[in-house]
Amino acid sequence: MNESTHERESVFHDEWAASVDLKTLPVREAFEAPTALENRFILRRMGDLRGKRLLDIGCGLGESSVFFALQGARVTATDLSPGMVATAVRLGRLHGVDVEGVVAPGEDLAVQSGYYDLVYAANTLHHVTDREKLLQQIRRALKPGGAVFL
Repeated sequence: MNESTHERESVFHDEWAASVDLKTLPVREAFEAPTALENRFILRRMGDLRGKRLLDIGCGLGESSVFFALQGARVTATDLSPGMVATAVRLGRLHGVDVEGVVAPGEDLAVQSGYYDLVYAANTLHHVTDREKLLQQIRRALKPGGAVFL
């Protein structure tokens, strides 16, 4: 993805983040509602999240990041949009959990190598044009034996 594409994506998502009322975001519903079959499946596959380091790539507004933190994970939420990252961090505070925010595109993650137990990147692949770089970054960030949920 080139700089102009990243810039366009960032501006669009910053504007979206600025327009959202945090109190209306369905954090628990995104994983617990009867219609959240895919997310409930992923959550079962992740297992017990207490104490796990989880990297949420393309965190968007932060619903998933906050839900994982509510389950006991230590979450780093990344997005190329500063507005989305700030929203995710504020949403965590609203729900009484800490979410670390990092502004970075998926192709160039500014996170530690070999640090994360789990990587979650839902609704992200269609925003990435260099998927190989994204996958390299995921491999780099994961601990040996870590799991990926795309």
